[in-house]
Amino acid sequence: MGPYQLIGYPLFFIAALEVILGIMLLRNNHRSSPVIRAVAAFSFYLAGYALCGAVMYVRASMGLEYNFFTRASWIGWFSIPAALQFIFYLKDETGRSARTVGRILYPFWLAVYVLTLFTDLVEPGHLSLIPYVGSSGPLENPARFIGAVMILWIMYEIYLLRKNVSGIKKAQLNYFFHGTLIFAGCGAFMVGFLQVLGGLGFDPVLGAYFSLPWVALTFYAITRYRLFDIRIIISRTLSIVSLLSVFSIAHVGFFKLFEPLLGATSAVLLSLALIAFLFFGTPISRRVQEWFQRMVVKGKYDYQQALQESIKAIVTKLDLSELLTYIIDIMKRNLGVENICLFLRNESEQFSMRHGSTLCREVTFGRPLEEHIVGWMRHEGQIVVREELEGLLAEEDFGYINASMKKIGAELAIPLLYKGELQGVLTMGHKGSGEPYVQSDLDLLEAMAGHVVVAIENARLYDEARQIKASLQESEERFHNIMDSTLRKYLSLD
Repeated sequence: MGPYQLIGYPLFFIAALEVILGIMLLRNNHRSSPVIRAVAAFSFYLAGYALCGAVMYVRASMGLEYNFFTRASWIGWFSIPAALQFIFYLKDETGRSARTVGRILYPFWLAVYVLTLFTDLVEPGHLSLIPYVGSSGPLENPARFIGAVMILWIMYEIYLLRKNVSGIKKAQLNYFFHGTLIFAGCGAFMVGFLQVLGGLGFDPVLGAYFSLPWVALTFYAITRYRLFDIRIIISRTLSIVSLLSVFSIAHVGFFKLFEPLLGATSAVLLSLALIAFLFFGTPISRRVQEWFQRMVVKGKYDYQQALQESIKAIVTKLDLSELLTYIIDIMKRNLGVENICLFLRNESEQFSMRHGSTLCREVTFGRPLEEHIVGWMRHEGQIVVREELEGLLAEEDFGYINASMKKIGAELAIPLLYKGELQGVLTMGHKGSGEPYVQSDLDLLEAMAGHVVVAIENARLYDEARQIKASLQESEERFHNIMDSTLRKYLSLD
């Protein structure tokens, strides 16, 4: 294997990792979060950058022309607006800053990209890769300098964001931030400032190698913090590969069957029509996907059904105790968790247990929830994963909360917030399967916690309405009694 292949083939691997990461993020973006969409866009642009570099070097090894891919590699600069949008969306998903950045920077880099592809103003091409020797157009150095300055802007914004982010989110984002800083710092130097100074024999496309730490650390963060279950991706990948294999075999078979009778062109058209019918007109593809879902994921993560059941319960059940029991049963059934405890705020501002499993009842019966957990719930206002607290708290604080959660067998603590006020705390123990909680589990629990709070408020309003109705009936009865008594007295006087 020559030097061209040694450089080019690893870039195919990097591009594949970045494409897979982008697809995973989009497919598991349950809330259509603009933050996740921006990260996925960042990943796809980096994949395009690495892929162009890979094709350049492989084609060079074959003695083929590669100038077009040299120009096309400028797609990597689109990662700048994607990264800035991610940062600003993370600060405020509803703010205008991220959208303003996109409206300004995407058209700018699109104009640069069009000039690069179709003119010699930016990238004249006709370069030598090993050793690297190239020429630059009149706009190349200004564009690279502007890009390098924007990368420094990204690094500065990441620095500010890391200072302002705390809790579980900071731990989850640290690896992503570190990878982005490595890529941004090295990219700004190699692809920007170094090229402005003459390049010194370094091919700017090789900056794609610095995206490997970013994608590797992002995958690690997904695994470390269980942002979603990788088995879902495996199931979908197997489904796609299986369907592709089935339809490819069917297409070849139909073509060989029809080609002697109809000719090559008609055989291709007819075989494609039959394949389309099999794919869209029959349940084959759906059944294949369901089969792999059952085989790999084993029927887990059917959360839409759980949410529909809880919403239906809120609408149809008015008794608070019955409703809360029903929703907790849904959680148990979908997550396989036996130890679930629900603590609600009482008149003395303490959080006493309203529902719970055997362990929870034995430990907390007649006693309020530990103040260490309540204080952390008020401070964070989001789900707490017990094992992730150790890296976020001082040793003494972690010891108190860890001991309090272990005492009631809790792995998670979910705040029940209504109008910004903590109304209760829901704690969850280990899954019956022994598997860890993933982000989709936390999303479900957060949504259902919102349903619990709505249920509590609905029950309160229902009780108030019932009391008002009872009071009106009592007043009407007293009025009728008074009228009857008055009428009888009047008749007796007559």
